[in-house]
Amino acid sequence: MKKIIIITVVLIIGWYGNLLYKQNDLPFFQSSISISDLGEQKKCITKDGEVIYGSVPKGTICERYEPIKGSLTVVPSTTYKNDRPKNRRISSFKCDERQYCSQMNSRAEAIFFNNNCPNTKMDGDYDGIPCENDSRF
Repeated sequence: MKKIIIITVVLIIGWYGNLLYKQNDLPFFQSSISISDLGEQKKCITKDGEVIYGSVPKGTICERYEPIKGSLTVVPSTTYKNDRPKNRRISSFKCDERQYCSQMNSRAEAIFFNNNCPNTKMDGDYDGIPCENDSRF
């Protein structure tokens, strides 16, 4: 009798797992997840190098996740990827560990880091213009 009960339980679990798989509700088959699903704060890095903080838009595939070092405040943006002009040049800069004006090579690089990378310390008065007092630029 025990064998019949065990076989029945295994069949029910298998049937339920198959049902979830067909509905794409298994957590390890999802193509996108939100930061709250991860339990800790991480950033999503897409194949083209775009870094996404917060919830990942549906259909976006993250190539890898990296932990966020330090604190991060995610503020909703009013500009979306599809709203950008078609002729706009994609930046060649990528976020790394640099934080200060003295580590930047140009004003454009400082602006990119200030707008796109966490933990930068280049805009002391928080007006959106980084490295205002740097005489090199």
